[in-house]
Amino acid sequence: MSYQPGRMGMAEGMALVFIILLPRIFLTSPANDAADVATASWWVGIVAGLPAILTIIAWVYILQQTPGDLYSVSEQLIGRVGAWVVTSVCIVIFFLNAALLLRQFAENTLLTALPKMEFNFIVGWYAFIAALGARLGLEVLARGTYLLLPISVFSLLIVLLLLAPNYDIYNLAPWQGYGLLPSLKQGMYGAGTNFGALVLVIVAPAMQNVRTFKWASIFGIMGCVLLKAFSMMVFIIVFGVAVASEKTLPFFEMSRLVYLSRYLQRIESLFIILWVIVGLLGIAISLYMGAYLITRLLKLPALKPLIPLLAYIIAQLAMIPPDIATVIRLDEFVVANFFTTTLFSLTPLLLVAAMVKTSKKGGQSCSAD
Repeated sequence: MSYQPGRMGMAEGMALVFIILLPRIFLTSPANDAADVATASWWVGIVAGLPAILTIIAWVYILQQTPGDLYSVSEQLIGRVGAWVVTSVCIVIFFLNAALLLRQFAENTLLTALPKMEFNFIVGWYAFIAALGARLGLEVLARGTYLLLPISVFSLLIVLLLLAPNYDIYNLAPWQGYGLLPSLKQGMYGAGTNFGALVLVIVAPAMQNVRTFKWASIFGIMGCVLLKAFSMMVFIIVFGVAVASEKTLPFFEMSRLVYLSRYLQRIESLFIILWVIVGLLGIAISLYMGAYLITRLLKLPALKPLIPLLAYIIAQLAMIPPDIATVIRLDEFVVANFFTTTLFSLTPLLLVAAMVKTSKKGGQSCSAD
């Protein structure tokens, strides 16, 4: 089958996980977190990353007992109907993620860089570039992301550190925000933002072995979660909770505060290019994963012919909401409910099935002896 990927190493796998989790740092999610849990928003992101790491550990056990990708593992453990349900849910999730990211990045591009550009034109170009990236294949996306990753992380850290003159550490008090239990609860709700960590589960045979899959996923999750936590901490330290919760584009607003000299100002325009590239990669990877799952589900010989059609459908879905406020509310609702519920339900279901299958094999071997 022409869509089957090759063998990817630790660096490529980690880059894929990292880049699919990163785009929301450039959207309105940090401002929503500041409004929901106040000064606890920086460590709530770390709490939200823990279920994703536990999920990867569970999948390590599943893949050790039942090798394959998401579809084949589900088919072996819970049957054809169960595999269809699991795969269909994951298809919906990745396409929703792609559509929501596409709409928000298109709106932000209009807001910050191209206010006079036609909205449909921006959405169309985002969809076209994402489709082109997805058509190049998983390995090209992974290796391109791996090359871009150090530049992206270094640039983000430089901006956060250059804001040091604006730090007010007292803005982080009280550390528990609106309360410890509400903050922990919000962290569990926000676990769905890290559903993209399962990207390597979907294409597990593309990894060199299960050990590579495990550490690439865990390092990708941890790296992105810690970067988000540090960014959120700086966001609160600089603006305070009251102002931070009103910012539509938190990272853009932070980069606008950086002052190097009177001859070098307005560096935020450089970072527009950075977050556009990161957003396009996140959309392209989500698009590829949805196309890959459809191809596996329908047992098609190739996935590339699907990509233009799926990109068109995602672009149309992205333009359905009437305004950006509706999109932001929809994104928060989908992540906190659909994504999180799926993360907490699908993996335990397959883990229990794998454990039952293993115990049956053990019982049969013992009886045979």
